[in-house]
Amino acid sequence: MANKMIEWWKAHRPTTRRLAQLYAALLYNANLKGFVEGRIFVGDTKAVCVPGFNCYSCPGAIGACPLGALQNALNGSGHTAPWYVLGILCLYGLILGRTICGWFCPLGLMQELLHKIPTPKVKKSAVTRALSYLKYIILVVFAVAIPIWYGVRHGKTLPGFCKYICPAGTLEGGIGLLSNPANTTSFYQLKILFTRKFVIMLIVGLACVFIYRAFCRFLCPLGAIYGLFNRFAITGVKVNRERCNGCGACMRNCQMDVRHVGDHECISCGRCIGNCAQGAIAMKCGKLTLKGPETGKNADPAEVIAKRKRTGRVLWTIAAAALAGLLIWMNVINAPKKAQPQPQETTPVVEQRATEEAVPAVEPAAAEETPAPVTEDYTSDAPLGAEEGNQLPDFTTEVIGGGEFHLADYRGKVVIINHWATYCAPCIEELPYFDQLAAAHPDDLAVLAIHHPTGAKKAEKFLSDKEWDHILFTKDSKDKGLIEMMNGTEAMPRTLVLNKKGEVIYNVQSPVTYDQLEALYLKAGGGEGTAPEQPVTEDYTSDAPLGAEKGNQLPDFTTELIGGGEFHLTDYRGKVVIINHWATYCAPCIEELPHFDQLAAAHPDDLAVLAIHHPTGAKKAEKFLADKGWSHILFTKDSKDKGLIEMMNGTEAMPRTLVLNRKGEVIYNVQSPVSYEQLEALYEQALSE
Repeated sequence: MANKMIEWWKAHRPTTRRLAQLYAALLYNANLKGFVEGRIFVGDTKAVCVPGFNCYSCPGAIGACPLGALQNALNGSGHTAPWYVLGILCLYGLILGRTICGWFCPLGLMQELLHKIPTPKVKKSAVTRALSYLKYIILVVFAVAIPIWYGVRHGKTLPGFCKYICPAGTLEGGIGLLSNPANTTSFYQLKILFTRKFVIMLIVGLACVFIYRAFCRFLCPLGAIYGLFNRFAITGVKVNRERCNGCGACMRNCQMDVRHVGDHECISCGRCIGNCAQGAIAMKCGKLTLKGPETGKNADPAEVIAKRKRTGRVLWTIAAAALAGLLIWMNVINAPKKAQPQPQETTPVVEQRATEEAVPAVEPAAAEETPAPVTEDYTSDAPLGAEEGNQLPDFTTEVIGGGEFHLADYRGKVVIINHWATYCAPCIEELPYFDQLAAAHPDDLAVLAIHHPTGAKKAEKFLSDKEWDHILFTKDSKDKGLIEMMNGTEAMPRTLVLNKKGEVIYNVQSPVTYDQLEALYLKAGGGEGTAPEQPVTEDYTSDAPLGAEKGNQLPDFTTELIGGGEFHLTDYRGKVVIINHWATYCAPCIEELPHFDQLAAAHPDDLAVLAIHHPTGAKKAEKFLADKGWSHILFTKDSKDKGLIEMMNGTEAMPRTLVLNRKGEVIYNVQSPVSYEQLEALYEQALSE
């Protein structure tokens, strides 16, 4: 038995190259706690490009992807060449060439493992050789032309390959983050672009089962770049022309589309070394032989081979110790810590300001005048923190355009803080709402927008032509740690709302509409307070056109309720109605349903909540709900014949929430998870309309 196990191990033990691939994958993704927390590492090493293809947004990644860095550099380069990134790529290329692809690329490892699945294989041919040039077209169009065009012409960041094609980004960044329960509130971002990239990822993965390294051979722009250096690279497979007899065994046994050993398609895997009967091929680094012929006509002497193996064992021991040290440092010693808040003011603002030097006024174009002295006591006894109900710790930050924002100066005003980034599409879409709200309430509202540390240098240029003059913009950094202090994550946008005492009444990662912001402003004590409740005797008929779009009157419908009875929409005129589209297999849906039940329980007289299960899997809904105790929600099931979700502009993407005012008019119809605070704000908004 022991002998069989030894024989099995000798036959299946990983090769040196496989160990190097595994080592590189773990080295690039040493932030293992990122997979547990569902967060991207943003430390100093993220400014350094790793040699191989590894997505920046992978939760474990401790460095940047060289291809992503190149695209971002081209985006922001204007008319200046991005020398820093080009220099790094040239350095890697000259030292290693496509040896990086064969030995140090995690995506290459995944492709090779997929190819091991037992199926008929597609052999290389003139067709695959012709297709191998496709990656150069992709390099020029998606990794160079599109980023430069958008950067120069539109002033926008658009890494074309990463956004439209990259399967590594979809797998490591997209699925790697969204598969973590901590990021379920980001599912609203999964739109058609992600669907297309997900399909591309599946096609590439399937192709790799039948075709050796299909992505490397046909699509990878990084491999195309490194291939240009193969002829000059210090490290790689080299041929001793004096020993070579031109038999072609090396090319016949190579699975890449090479025309000769070491050309632009060669990944220096070293397989050809063992296939050369003349012993003419060796893996070299300059004059140093890393792997030479051990069999054949010109095999290296036994003592040379033994010495090489001893040296290899020493180097592997050092490398393993370095990797272990890095893993311990990244995941144990350098565990993330909350940014320490500055000492909190405990005396009334007016009293403290009398004993201090005056704080410089905020003077940027986007800033308001420094608030007038506060005559009312807005001190708070709430504990410090960013959670709802806590008092946000005081902080000071420089405002883009000049001046400072000091949170304590805004006691007596509502403060809204937004976390955003130039590369976050939902962030850009909602920023005008913040500006509009700040313009409408200049006397008792301040809006601060904090750019994420990543890409913060581009924020000022991006904002130069936006004319969002009523927002105070600032940039976060690792040293400031503002977003970290406010429970921020890589997922954006996030909005915090503080009442006049500086207490957090809302802290949610999700896009917001203008109406939501207005309702949150009123809830925080802005303006003259919330609108009075409408008398029950008011006429709740509506002249709005029928439809599910915002501002329309939702068409009447009747549906059978789970547990018995019917829901007839017109019976609820005079009440706020909230309709939710959900399914038992939708994790964000399940997470938010208790919020609907809690809101319905809090407002039994003027609110009805209807939850409609998607037709798919609807038969399981009743059994699923049996022990949940959500007794304040009316549950029903949709079907193809009913078409309720279809009528309400619903799609396969869930959850979706509709809010109707007392006239049955739609004031909110959005596919995104919601928090209890969002629902409460929408309910109050619906009451006032």
